[in-house]
Amino acid sequence: MSLLLTCRVKIGELVYTKISGYESESSWKNLGDTATLKLYGFVKVLPPDGDDSAAQVQRVEDLVKVGDPVEVQLGYDGQLRTEFKGYVAEIKLTIPFEVRLEDEYFHLKRTAVNRTWKKTNLRKLLVDLVPAALLSPSIPSMGIDSFRADRTTVAGVLKKLKEDYPGLCAYFRGGRLFVGLTYTEFTSSSTVEGAEALYSFQQNIVEDSLSYQRKEDVRIKAKVVAMHANGKKTTTDAGDVDGEERTITLRTETKDKAELKKLAQAQLDKFKYDGYRGDFTGFGVPYVLHSGVVDLLDEKHPQRNGRYLVDLVKTSFGPSGFRRTVTLGKRSSY
Repeated sequence: MSLLLTCRVKIGELVYTKISGYESESSWKNLGDTATLKLYGFVKVLPPDGDDSAAQVQRVEDLVKVGDPVEVQLGYDGQLRTEFKGYVAEIKLTIPFEVRLEDEYFHLKRTAVNRTWKKTNLRKLLVDLVPAALLSPSIPSMGIDSFRADRTTVAGVLKKLKEDYPGLCAYFRGGRLFVGLTYTEFTSSSTVEGAEALYSFQQNIVEDSLSYQRKEDVRIKAKVVAMHANGKKTTTDAGDVDGEERTITLRTETKDKAELKKLAQAQLDKFKYDGYRGDFTGFGVPYVLHSGVVDLLDEKHPQRNGRYLVDLVKTSFGPSGFRRTVTLGKRSSY
């Protein structure tokens, strides 16, 4: 049985029910989701009375402008769900007509900040920056003696905080900024659509570039950053000298580097597991979110079944089909 691809895309007052193509990227590693729409360059504009005989054909570039709100709905057989809400960030006069989109990050990088904080803490600083943000309980109230944001933007400050506090992530979900530690948005009891998805190699995985590795073959080198309550840091290295590089963040008052190496090794061991690395591509259904969990089932090799956290989701829609490419993170503990 074949399914009919259907869509509804609204840009400002324009509504498309047929598009040339759509691609989006969503990851906890980025401050915002981005997408690209490929559209037919001419549209028929009806007069207020809806008289089709009086309709005028106009170029899309004359009707669309940067900052216009956008909503993209995709699905099968008329069953649509909202895939993206945001704004026109850039217009490209190509064939087909191309529009680059950004979510609420569009406004975040346009909100100016010019301020100095003294004797504050990380949570208070974040509240001052984005009062409406959802702050995860996982964010420590670490002391900050002084922090200066000199003629920058809220997005610029958040990028700096992510550099200063490894493990901190910030991204928009449903139009609201979430700030927390990596993979802490959802819990094992979460009922949010897309927080958990099931994929089978024999049923709904179209292709994959996954590799199965045993934990004894995994080599990891870590930069260890110990964050102290007063805002100071102690750094060292741990793990395999020739391994893949990662950053391990510890919240401890311990400054002894030998002890920090032991603490970091316990964290590194969580990344050493028998399981898959890489990405796979499935259909438009099921819907899956980054930072959520996917269950991978393999009927031929059931010993390779597993639950994995999601680092990145790329979605595509067009004449060639409706697909999601999911990049796996570490193996899930719940």
